[in-house]
Amino acid sequence: MPFQYKPSTSRSARLARRLGSLGLPVLVIAAVGHHFDWLGTDHALAALLVGFGLAALALLAGIIGLIVIWNEGDLGATDAALGIVYALIALAPLAPLGYELWRYPKLTDISTDIIDPPLYRSAALLRAGHDNSARPPSPEALKLQRAAYPDIVTRRFSVGSDLVYVAAKKVVERHGWQILEAQPPKDDNDRARIETVARTMIMGFAEDIVIRIVGEPSGARIDIRSSSRFGRHDLGDNARRIRAFLAELDTAMAESYGQSSGD
Repeated sequence: MPFQYKPSTSRSARLARRLGSLGLPVLVIAAVGHHFDWLGTDHALAALLVGFGLAALALLAGIIGLIVIWNEGDLGATDAALGIVYALIALAPLAPLGYELWRYPKLTDISTDIIDPPLYRSAALLRAGHDNSARPPSPEALKLQRAAYPDIVTRRFSVGSDLVYVAAKKVVERHGWQILEAQPPKDDNDRARIETVARTMIMGFAEDIVIRIVGEPSGARIDIRSSSRFGRHDLGDNARRIRAFLAELDTAMAESYGQSSGD
């Protein structure tokens, strides 16, 4: 009987498919688990590292598998290709993440008033030892903010602080932020404050927000501070949140009282 060569299946290709099929679910479990508070932050981050690590290994094994298949004639091209596809899907979020790390400054605490930022009270009590400090940002961070976000400044309206408070609270409720503290003004020239917690869209990381409204002889001014409890880079999220809030507040004030803000 003549000898018949039977090509073997590439072990790298099989490994790529197995690793890829594991990495993607691990990432989904980490994101969903933390978003719904089934996983703590430390465990979720550990799961993310495992998931991305498995995806990276799957990509490497898939590439090696395809090279071996091409050179040696082994079987397993489908396994290698699937492993690479799984890996690319799992690693895809790292592309915009890398871009935002490059684009935005390394900040976690943004305020419209960089001289006298609104202070946290209720939110400060919720921060654990490994979380970022609730104290105002350092002078270096304030310089970075001034250069990166010159448009994020105090807003002023020529109506009383009571009306500004009502409009601001409506915007907070429309966003679905959890209200920790709401102190309305006693009259149209009094101070007011709102403390809330927002959640990032995918992972559900907690972001603390404090809104301060101060009555003035000519109306009222409003400041907002947004800061990340966890991490060393907010990827521009706090600045986006403040801009969105102020834009909606301007719209609400214009519709309700015919008022537009002035810096």
